[in-house]
Formats: sequence, C-alpha cells, structure tokens
Amino acid sequence: MNEPMNQKKLLQAFSYTLSATVTVVFFTLITIVADVFLPLKDWLKLTFTHHWIGKGVLGFVLFFVSAMFISLLPLRLIDQSLEKALRILFWTSLLGTLAIFSFFTFEFLSRLA
Repeated sequence: MNEPMNQKKLLQAFSYTLSATVTVVFFTLITIVADVFLPLKDWLKLTFTHHWIGKGVLGFVLFFVSAMFISLLPLRLIDQSLEKALRILFWTSLLGTLAIFSFFTFEFLSRLA
C-alpha cells in the first residue's frame, strides 16, 4: 500500500529534476544567444523591462510547465532513475556554467585585442 505513494513522490522528484535540467539548458542558451542576437535581448527588455527579468519569468514558466508535463507521463520509475536524473542535472549545470563563463571570457578578451 505504501508503494503507490513512494512511486508518486519519486515521479514528482524526477519531474522536478528533469525540469531543472531543461531550465538550466534554457538559461544557458538564452544567455548566450541574447548576447549574440541583440533583437532577442531587446525583445526581453521591451517585454519585461529588463532582459534578466525576462529570462527569469520565461525560465520560471518553463520549469513549472515542463514539471507538470513530465509528471503527467505514464512513467514507472525506480530509485536509480532519480539518481541518474540528478547526475544529469549536476553535469548539465556544470557544463552550462562553463559555457556561459567561457563565452563571456571570450567576449571580454576579444574586445581587448
């Protein structure tokens, strides 16, 4: 009788973890793309008063919509599924951080030359 509740909690944790991964990829891409493609940054400023507010609002919506969508999928999970999803989130976050850091470092150094 305890199994369905554990499965429900596992699915919820799994969906939030995958949603966080999707959101990290979104933030990484939109941060770099908005700096290269200025009309995107301008649209974010016009729509949300500041580009970081726009990224935050879009990321917030993306996180909850994707979490809701994933939680509705008919998945049968095991504990290792969550463990693997958390590892993916960790590496995605690390790579996203390195990508943004590398991009802005390159931008900075290219302006010096």
